Amino acid sequence: MIYGDFTWWLGTVEDVNDPEKIGRYKVRILGYHTDDKSVLPTEDLPWAMTVQPTSSAAMSGIGNTNIGLLNGSTVVGFFTDSNETQLPIIMGSIGGVDSVKGNGQTGFQDPSATYPLNALRPQDKGRNQVGESSLSRLARGGKTAEKHVSLAAKRAMRVKDQPFAQPSNIDGESGAFPEVNPATWSEPHAQGSEESKTQYPYNNVHEYESGHVQEFDDTPGSERIHTYHKSGSFVEFQPDGSRVQKIVGDDFEIVYGNKTLHVEGNLNINVTRGDVNIKVDKGDVIEDYAGNIYSTVRKGRYSKVVGNDMLDVLSDQKINISGSRYTVVNCATSSPPITIPFIGAVPSGSDILLVKGTQATTVASNKTEHIGNKYAVTTKGKTQFTVGVIPNQQGFAVTTLGNIDLAAGSTSSISTSAGQTNIASVLNTNIDTGGILTMTTVGAQLNSAASATYNTGTLFDVNATLITLN
Repeated sequence: MIYGDFTWWLGTVEDVNDPEKIGRYKVRILGYHTDDKSVLPTEDLPWAMTVQPTSSAAMSGIGNTNIGLLNGSTVVGFFTDSNETQLPIIMGSIGGVDSVKGNGQTGFQDPSATYPLNALRPQDKGRNQVGESSLSRLARGGKTAEKHVSLAAKRAMRVKDQPFAQPSNIDGESGAFPEVNPATWSEPHAQGSEESKTQYPYNNVHEYESGHVQEFDDTPGSERIHTYHKSGSFVEFQPDGSRVQKIVGDDFEIVYGNKTLHVEGNLNINVTRGDVNIKVDKGDVIEDYAGNIYSTVRKGRYSKVVGNDMLDVLSDQKINISGSRYTVVNCATSSPPITIPFIGAVPSGSDILLVKGTQATTVASNKTEHIGNKYAVTTKGKTQFTVGVIPNQQGFAVTTLGNIDLAAGSTSSISTSAGQTNIASVLNTNIDTGGILTMTTVGAQLNSAASATYNTGTLFDVNATLITLN
């Protein structure tokens, strides 16, 4: 034979740190190497290459990394140089029951005395120990799986009884507000059940040295896919197809293209300890709600609109303010005039209120209005002011530094009705009429003046039972 006789062997890995980083291991081979390290120290053992499966290209970094063996692993292989026995090849590893814990002083064991594990280190709690199967506890399933550090940690860290947001009642609103039921939510149980239903030999487990775990569980009725990080972060696809993902640290998701989220059921977001920050650098935000929006802000609400702000309410609107209201219209704009229905063009920056129906305003206390320029009120019907509830104590007062003009159409009239009517002026009081001036009193009429002048263009007619001139 070109390659000589096939010579196979069993051995123990004693060094995994290949200085060339090409996946070699130093192996002490039974029957060929002594266990006496004083005779044959670990550093003098031959380097052994490994056989990889055909699913791994084993070149150009493509394929599997063949660095899964540990110091203390039992391996089987053959010599490529046949009887020369200097070029060993590892074909695979052999498990079983880890029944012996070495001290690292002799050969055929882990020189660091770390493996097999024996729970002496804090990070080894909840993992395989000397005296049990070398298969992962998760692979063995049942109560044994419950003792695995990852499953125990997930059950201990399960989030429970988190409240959903609920609508808040509004004073004066008689309609019933919906109630979210159930009122709380809880994280699904690990593996989809309160106790592990994994059965041997269906769960294919890859457990890593640091504590990372991957599971592909084919247990009938409990099929799962699970990836676990030693920190406690994990993602699990449960038997019913649900996905449970928990991130113990921060979570970053970066999408350079588009992203679409389609949810046919409910969407719940619960932020318990931090803030929510949403920033759209470019583009618009479009929202379309088929139902109601119930929003509760338990502190202040601050909104700033750099452009226009438009609200179109097709039904009723109610605003209930328990404190004060302060509204400022700065008119700080250079935009062209805008057109308002039924009003026409108005300057930009104005405050326009258009009520097509009835408007009622009730002020429980005082009301003060300051107008920097003209104040005009136009009505198509009767304008009525009712002031005061205590006679002679409360009334209607108009004070102006300029003129007061009361005007009515040529076919209309101005009427005053009161217990007493007083007209007083610091200077002259002029009554001009283009027609007849008629003054009728039920009682006496008294005119008192330092001097009186009556000028008429034609007739001055006074009719009375008694006229007294002083």
